[in-house]
Amino acid sequence: MNRLGFLILSVLSTNGAFDKVSAMTAKEITDAEDFGYKDNTIFKKITEFESMGYVAAGYKEGKAKTFYITESGKQALKQV
Repeated sequence: MNRLGFLILSVLSTNGAFDKVSAMTAKEITDAEDFGYKDNTIFKKITEFESMGYVAAGYKEGKAKTFYITESGKQALKQV
C-alpha cells in the first residue's frame, strides 16, 4: 500500500464511511484531505481498492458513485 492508498482508507474511516448509507464520493474524499493528486488519480486508486476488497460501492449520490471502507480495508489500514 502506498501513501495515497493509506490516505484514502484513513479518510473513509475517519469520516465514518462504514456502510452503503454513509459512503463518500471520490470528490468528498478528495475535499476531505489535500492529497496533491488529481481527482482522476484518486478515483482510479479507489476502484483499484474496490477490486481488492478494501472498499465497496455505496448508494449513488446523484450520478456519482460512493464508496465505504470494508472490514478488509480496516485490517489493511491497521497493518500499515
